[in-house]
Amino acid sequence: MSVGSLGAGSGIDLESLVKQMVSAQKDAKVSLYQGKIDGYEAELSALGQVGSAIDVFKTSVKALNDDDLFTGRDANIAQKEGEEVVSITTDNTASNGTFAIDVNQLAKGSRVMSAPGLFSSPEDVVTEKEATLIFKAGDNEFSLDVKAGTTLAELRSQINTSEDNFGVSANLVDDGNGHLFFTATSSIQGAGNTLKIINTSYVPDDVPVVAKEEPVVEEPPKDITEEIDALDLKGDDVDFANDGEIPVDEKPPTPPVEKKAEPDSADAQDAASAQTSANRLNSLSTEGAFAGMYTPLGEQAKDAIITVDGIQIRNQTNTFDDAVAGLSIEALALTDKSTKVDISFDQKTVQETIEGFIASYNDLVGLLQKSSGKDAVLSGNSMVRNLQSSLSTEIMTSHGATRTFTSIFDLGVKMDNNGFLDFNSNKFEAAMKKGYSEIAPLISGEKGLAQSLDDLLSSYTGSTGMTNSLKESVRRSIDSTEGTLEAYEERMVKYEDSLRSKFASLDSRLANMNAQGGYLNSVLSKM
Repeated sequence: MSVGSLGAGSGIDLESLVKQMVSAQKDAKVSLYQGKIDGYEAELSALGQVGSAIDVFKTSVKALNDDDLFTGRDANIAQKEGEEVVSITTDNTASNGTFAIDVNQLAKGSRVMSAPGLFSSPEDVVTEKEATLIFKAGDNEFSLDVKAGTTLAELRSQINTSEDNFGVSANLVDDGNGHLFFTATSSIQGAGNTLKIINTSYVPDDVPVVAKEEPVVEEPPKDITEEIDALDLKGDDVDFANDGEIPVDEKPPTPPVEKKAEPDSADAQDAASAQTSANRLNSLSTEGAFAGMYTPLGEQAKDAIITVDGIQIRNQTNTFDDAVAGLSIEALALTDKSTKVDISFDQKTVQETIEGFIASYNDLVGLLQKSSGKDAVLSGNSMVRNLQSSLSTEIMTSHGATRTFTSIFDLGVKMDNNGFLDFNSNKFEAAMKKGYSEIAPLISGEKGLAQSLDDLLSSYTGSTGMTNSLKESVRRSIDSTEGTLEAYEERMVKYEDSLRSKFASLDSRLANMNAQGGYLNSVLSKM
């Protein structure tokens, strides 16, 4: 037999005896306390699930209580999927009705390109002097400071990476025949917004400017002293100017001849160099007599044009926000015939919202029934029972003040024997046609079903709601029980220490008695 430290002197297994005595005193009570804690934690978990289900249901109730739900409009467009020509967004100010819409022209930005033969390589230098290019499209504008020695490729990168760029994209296109084309595309749409590139290069101060001399003008002959009659035609009877006999018609004087002074040859060479630099950058300009960029036919910026019920409407972009009140129309593709658009109440969203409400209601009722059933964690819980009863009562109560509908059951909803709701879409559609305007007072509004349910659920949710209060109570019970268990375990530790102390003393005495007995036996054996 293995003997522990306690009982080593006496040879008795006092260690096992102490453990058995402590276990007999401790285990049953510890198990009882732990069972209570486990029960509280299971209850807390169940209450958490119920609280989450209530929150989800309350969200669906708020969606049902939205004032805009029953005032929304839906646009039904007669177009095939994948072949859409218009997209329409509605708001609750749109009028119900039918429209015929044609898309006559789509808005587009513009594109400019360089003339053939101007460039042959991305490494072509566009200017030998510092200069500035201005890019304009309508009211949009940004400028680039172009450094001397900038190549075509570097300019392209500078344009595309400019922080001020309003939507210009530059590119280089090689036709494979030794011609390189510089193109610039603007995203700014609308007539009058075609891209312009302006070269504002200047002659720096270090380039001498050749002063222009006054032109030398040859004076007309001095012998013509009489005023020439403006109405003097050959064969006239009267000389209006001289009031006398008509003289022979005189030839008009020779126009003044401008004689230009010859500039100094060195100054002329510097000026020509500056002008050559400016002209090189003109290859990337759309403005001026020496412009090298042009807008190809059909690449001008254009307005979008649509026709609504025979009325043509223009806009700079493809989205028409103000063409028809309450509608935002986006033109997607050109049409060869009118597209029919029907604006009506958004019944689809109303149905989807009611179906979502029913689904979350059934989820909550199912969880309440499961949690409060026989042998369930929340069996007998008064809060759960009251909530179940109150929900059923609110659903079956008449709401609103309409003559056509008195309860949600008039809209194709019914309740089965287990308290779950069911939805009949055909009956709902019939009810919508029967009196769409009277559905809103029944469901939303001050006296509607959704408001009544929201008021009911408010007493269960939030920091001061019953669900949270009950969970706090359970948490306090857990803390209290855990504190009691901890105190009891401390007492058991002291009890065990007391037993060990007593048995250690007994073990010591027994060891002494064994030693004395052994001595006596030894003496007696020698007699």
